[in-house]
Amino acid sequence: MTYAACRFVFGEDVTDKTIVLDFNKAVNPPCAFTEHAVCPLPPAENVLPIRIEAGEKRLHE
Repeated sequence: MTYAACRFVFGEDVTDKTIVLDFNKAVNPPCAFTEHAVCPLPPAENVLPIRIEAGEKRLHE
């Protein structure tokens, strides 16, 4: 069964330059199976009509 809203896949063998994704291990969130679970997706009201450019700050070692 595939949940139309989303599926989750977790990275394995994560290094500073690579990440392994195995899509065979993708899972549906709990809300795909019951209406009594909390859905991890934000409600539609949280979508902004403007673009927000953001990034990560790189810390120098």
